[in-house]
Amino acid sequence: MTVAIVIPFRDRGNDPLRPANLRCVIEHWDGCDVPVWLSDDGRVGDAQFNRSQAYNRGAWFVGADVVVFAEADMLVPYSQIRQAIAMAAAAPGLVVPFIQYRYLTREDSGRVRAHDIEPRDCIPESIMDNGESIGAVNVVSRETLDAIGQWDEVFEGAWYDDVAMKIAFDVCAGPTRWVDGPAWHLWHRPGFGGSPLTAEDNAATARNKERLELYRQATTPERIRELTAGRH
Repeated sequence: MTVAIVIPFRDRGNDPLRPANLRCVIEHWDGCDVPVWLSDDGRVGDAQFNRSQAYNRGAWFVGADVVVFAEADMLVPYSQIRQAIAMAAAAPGLVVPFIQYRYLTREDSGRVRAHDIEPRDCIPESIMDNGESIGAVNVVSRETLDAIGQWDEVFEGAWYDDVAMKIAFDVCAGPTRWVDGPAWHLWHRPGFGGSPLTAEDNAATARNKERLELYRQATTPERIRELTAGRH
């Protein structure tokens, strides 16, 4: 069985903490004995980042039996990743390798990047429990990814695409599963409701929210695959 980690990233040049977080995340995954592939979305400059395009490009390139789609600001214990990989290989469906999402403070994130403290020793700024967060790190088999067709590239910018894709996986491949344990988010300027956001950033989020409703109305794998192919 082949496994790969795909990290979606393109530096839009509007927050130096994002590439700093990426360096920290790559250092983290270097110790996991799983190949890491950094995948951009094929766009340039400050164009809206399209995570789905980056995921699709990365999945095509690595061609692995199981793919860990991991965002460029997330740290997850290796043991949870290995458990998630085993679960994804054993049965179809989305696997989220954590059940508790811990937002680190700006100060602690800097200390983690500097290797002055371990994430587990930080007091988080806030916590999402009980699997409330589902998009930051996803583990799926090739069979599961083929069941939905692909990540929906109509989504761009921030928010709502992760909720839509969970629906897609649930409808096409079976219920989402979680691994018990934490994950840590390294601080950066917020992608929703923050001062650096442009009018187009907000418009992209609004379009994503509108498209999510199509997924909430979808009840069959055939309809889901129409949506992931970019139709309405």
